[in-house]
Amino acid sequence: MKKFYKFSFDGYNEKLPELKDKTFQWRLDYSSRTENKTIGHISYYSIDNIPQKNCLILIPGLGSNTTNEPLMKAIEYWALLNKHDIYCLDSFYGDFKPFTSQELAEKHTFAEYINLIDTGLDKIEQEVKKQKYDHACLIGHSAGATGTFEIYNDRIRRGKKLRFSASVMFAPYLTHEFTEYIHKFYKKYSFNNQISDEDFPKTAVGLRSPHEQDIDGQVARISILPTVFNDIDSVEFHPELMDKYGIPITLVAGGNDKKSPPEELRKKFNILKQGKNGHLWNFVPFKTSKHSFIDQHKDWSAILALIQYQKIRANHIKKQK
Repeated sequence: MKKFYKFSFDGYNEKLPELKDKTFQWRLDYSSRTENKTIGHISYYSIDNIPQKNCLILIPGLGSNTTNEPLMKAIEYWALLNKHDIYCLDSFYGDFKPFTSQELAEKHTFAEYINLIDTGLDKIEQEVKKQKYDHACLIGHSAGATGTFEIYNDRIRRGKKLRFSASVMFAPYLTHEFTEYIHKFYKKYSFNNQISDEDFPKTAVGLRSPHEQDIDGQVARISILPTVFNDIDSVEFHPELMDKYGIPITLVAGGNDKKSPPEELRKKFNILKQGKNGHLWNFVPFKTSKHSFIDQHKDWSAILALIQYQKIRANHIKKQK
């Protein structure tokens, strides 16, 4: 796989801001279709404002954004150096504020997140068609991958295509044990366990990210209700729909991931590969990685080669049709 890898990642964290500043073209703030009218953000990067032949669509997970999430930053750096346009799709889950708001938390549901991402993908699809890319690959992580699968399933139910050429999905959220753990954590962290079981699910908590800087010396948070984790946990696995996607999709697991355990993700893959389009599914574990895919291994070339490999798979499928 290393034959796809062209650039050293030494110091990419320091080099990326300048690279993104040179390639940034526009940012679009848009609202969801619902009464909540939550706000999403699409940022577009292109080298010299000249559309390339390939593009990536990046969707980070819960409590993350494409500005500070290390996995997304690494992908952005590689993609721009390898002449890919990038569409970064950030939701309210990446809007950190120095306070916790009950009003915002009640708007920040998982259903609203899915609606907001779907609305953003509609807008990105228009750009993809306008630019006539040869290849458009969607990269999702954690809740971003889970939400995208929900969007994909809905499109299949409605007889629509998935918009893009391929996907790489890092650690879709799967396990109920993590929901129980996070509830216990926030009961203690936010309320020192001084809250009833009845009031807790309805009360805003401040979700922190290890990657986000504090704001003016105050803790940066996203306001959510604990029920967000229950909603993600309730997402059902639909192999009968996923077998109809028609594009190559790689599931990426972290060997030390406690939120989306690799053995659970492999079970899903084993079912999917038995389907009519099972050859379109791929499973790649990184044995030493945790959920965020940072600091547990330094071989970025292996992760980023997956993205390049998806283009090869998609082109092969296109020739067969």
